[in-house]
Amino acid sequence: MMTDKNNIANMMKNSLKKCLLFGLLLLGSCNKFMDIVPDNVAQLEQAFSMRTMAERYLFTCYSWIPRGYYLSSNAALLSGDEFWLNSTSNFSQGNWPAWYVAMGGQNTNSPLLNFWDGNNQGSSGDEQISLWRGIRDCNIFLENIQGVPDMDPTEKDRWAAEVQFLKAYYHYYLLRMYGPIPIVDINTPTFEDPANISFERQPTDDVFAYIVAKIDSVMPALMPDLLLPAQENGRVTQLVAKAMKAEILVTAASPLFNGNTDYPAYNNAQGQPLFNGDYRPEKWRIAAVACKEAIDAAHAAGRSLQKWIPAPTMAKAPQQSTIYQMNLRQAVTERQNNAEAIWINNRSTANADHQAKAFMPRSIDPARITNQSMGGYLAPTLNMALKFYSKNGVPIEEDFTWDYAKRFDLRNVPVGESPYSYDLISGYTTVGLHFDRENRFYGSLSFDGGRYFMNNNNNDSLAYATNARPGGNIAATNSPTQYSGTGYTPKKLVSYMNTIGENNNFTTYGYPFTMMRLGNLYLLYAEAINEIDGPSEEAFTYLDAIRERSGLRGVVESWADFSINPSKPNTQEGLREIIHRERTIELAFESQRFWDLRRWKTAQDELNTPIYGWDIRQITPQTYYRRVVMYNRTFTQRDYFWPISIAEIRRNPKLLQTPLWQ
Repeated sequence: MMTDKNNIANMMKNSLKKCLLFGLLLLGSCNKFMDIVPDNVAQLEQAFSMRTMAERYLFTCYSWIPRGYYLSSNAALLSGDEFWLNSTSNFSQGNWPAWYVAMGGQNTNSPLLNFWDGNNQGSSGDEQISLWRGIRDCNIFLENIQGVPDMDPTEKDRWAAEVQFLKAYYHYYLLRMYGPIPIVDINTPTFEDPANISFERQPTDDVFAYIVAKIDSVMPALMPDLLLPAQENGRVTQLVAKAMKAEILVTAASPLFNGNTDYPAYNNAQGQPLFNGDYRPEKWRIAAVACKEAIDAAHAAGRSLQKWIPAPTMAKAPQQSTIYQMNLRQAVTERQNNAEAIWINNRSTANADHQAKAFMPRSIDPARITNQSMGGYLAPTLNMALKFYSKNGVPIEEDFTWDYAKRFDLRNVPVGESPYSYDLISGYTTVGLHFDRENRFYGSLSFDGGRYFMNNNNNDSLAYATNARPGGNIAATNSPTQYSGTGYTPKKLVSYMNTIGENNNFTTYGYPFTMMRLGNLYLLYAEAINEIDGPSEEAFTYLDAIRERSGLRGVVESWADFSINPSKPNTQEGLREIIHRERTIELAFESQRFWDLRRWKTAQDELNTPIYGWDIRQITPQTYYRRVVMYNRTFTQRDYFWPISIAEIRRNPKLLQTPLWQ
């Protein structure tokens, strides 16, 4: 029997074994055992001693996927212009670093949302995620999975393929954040001399090639689609791999990585340019092929654009406009029968803390106005409200039938039955911006003078009315956090299956975060083929399918009949602008716009304008509907990529700092 001293020594040795050194990049980063270790015994061999233990390690590899509904740490929700919080005194930098990135707080001393080191990611998660540690765990799994004794070889290969994909995806996530990154395909031996370790940034083209080749190599071993959706939802399949490969290749073809000449002197130690300044149109062709392959695979697997089917128990058949709005809401919030979802993250669920406190106005039911568990503090900006189309399917600034000059003037909703009855409160005074908008506007946003369709009030002629002015049912309260600072809340992210009961009882219909859905793929494909040869029937087919689901006519027809620029869809530049706007609208609040603005290199245009909201503490419509500058932002060229901490640069002198952050 070993002595206590020997036991301690062996445990320390095994702990070191588990913290396989990722060069100097990860020095000192291992501060706890992984959750696969059985019975608190830090022995890596036990993790692969049988199938059940290996499966736990498999799920550990999945656990590094950043959680989309970790509001404080998802850069794509709070670091752009889609949402704003009500006060820096209510939402501190330590707890909400993503928002402080939007306000220009990024730095090299202690970078915010640091997925390189795993630091400064806010307080909403139960761990700090370093994606390099995720890659290390994937490599450990791949080194050991074939030795598990009680597994079928086919299953071993399938699990290994899933983890190879995850490793590729983590490289992609880091590449998207930091630009050129090292490629870490194998782990470094634990006691390797640091002088022999060379982890340098690699050219972006090489990193993209590595990621795509890795995905292609494992495709045959993956399941075509889920065999047991209830048990395996969220697992990587061929469909997931094809869809994400399409997104990755579109990113590689986009201006941020294709012909980017902003960093001409950014070279590695061998003198290789880390950004290729030569534009290569063939990247778009490769991306288009991948998008079409993913779409065909999705269709073959039974995926389609989500359509809402009203319950037969509804007191009154819903209006067609309600159906169109619910189509979009259900594409995001339906968890059981969502025909559109391709890849979801089951570890990131929109629960009561998200839907009631962050997304939903304080009390949309006037009979239960005392419900303080709701708040809607994650507030869409007025900037985003302006992005949605008119009811005619063109931008409000282009629709010659829509009075854009009077968008901020007050209007009275007609009393009684009218074309506005199902979206606006009869007889209410609200702003012109809220009239005659497309169904995606009313399905995505709640606001003062609007209506809110929910399951426990499912006669849409009796949908909840929303009064956001002081004294109204969704007005700002004296709570330090539980209110919208802009006057809007994200209806799109609230499941209509939630129920509001007596005594402040709120029953949540939780749903997982969607990493990829079919509508996103359609838009990626339309974008890719337009970049190849300009407008085509193929591009319009997929754009129009997205629009039809929400009750809009086709792009060409809508622009011809209602736009001051009727020929806009007929040019590559014009259709590019339309596709970008379609992605902004269709995928609003789904963690896409933040990354889109970067890959398009339009963030310096879009994110250098003030953030606006309404003057929410005012009682009268005349004073409430005064635009308030929430923040004046500055987005510079260096903000396209995250900095690496000074401490990491010092630990690894071969690692270049991110461009313009020196």
